[in-house]
Amino acid sequence: MKKFTGFCFLWLIIGLRTLYAQSGRNKLEFNLTDSYQKENFHWSIAGNSNGQSPNVFSELKWTKLSGQSIAASLQYNVYQRFNIYADYARQFITSGSVNDSDYSTDNRTGNTYNETFDAGKGSTQGWALGAGYKLVDNEQFSFIPYAGYSDNRQSLYLYGSGNRFPNLNSSYQTKWKGVFIKALASLKLTEKLKVNADITYNQVGYNAQGNWNLITTFQHPVSYRHHANGYGLNMSGALAYSITNHVAIQAGGGYLHWQTGNGTDELYLNSGEVDKTQMNGAYRNGFRVFGGITFNL
Repeated sequence: MKKFTGFCFLWLIIGLRTLYAQSGRNKLEFNLTDSYQKENFHWSIAGNSNGQSPNVFSELKWTKLSGQSIAASLQYNVYQRFNIYADYARQFITSGSVNDSDYSTDNRTGNTYNETFDAGKGSTQGWALGAGYKLVDNEQFSFIPYAGYSDNRQSLYLYGSGNRFPNLNSSYQTKWKGVFIKALASLKLTEKLKVNADITYNQVGYNAQGNWNLITTFQHPVSYRHHANGYGLNMSGALAYSITNHVAIQAGGGYLHWQTGNGTDELYLNSGEVDKTQMNGAYRNGFRVFGGITFNL
């Protein structure tokens, strides 16, 4: 079965190359990249639903969440200047730490708890699907805006190592979902070398849930939920070098910044009560450096 599937895939590629060679232009672009990614993430809540008593009651900060990230993207010219776009990326977190701090008075004063834990496991992932139109498409320069829908998630952890907090295994799961607009540009520098750049703006709803596994007064596996609205900004740039008419190698880097406004924190107690306070926002930023390969068919 594997041989048959591989044989069919090979003939599909050959057929696409023959068809697009006859048409005189590439209709499909497929990118694969492997990268190193590092990012920080934090959120806080106030003491009540009005954002007071104190204005920052509890704060979680994940720092230097690092690991390998793999990504794939596809652009397909469906008709004349109309394109579809799809991408998927996943980071495997292998190092990082998280700090948990509580305060009794405003502006992060009156510290009542401060502890740092391991956070070197988990993942981040996201996918996007959209459609676009080639505004500029010539030998030297191309520019394509897209619009569509994206779904980005984080699986983050707090845990101990060795004899330090041996039973701790708390988690925080996020979902950033909504519409996006993207712009992709490509400038030809020489016959074989070009520079590619893209920027994406996401307008999202933010939903998250946490499981604080050692706190017996909280419900499990969902101890609390967060809800807010926010946005995300991703940008990247790369140099691409063509090694054949249909294959290029590339190297570059990217930056991300995501954040929400104020939202709600719902804490679920074993007594059945639900305590609500103000969530002061969630913030995520990071960078990646990558290398990869591009196929044009």
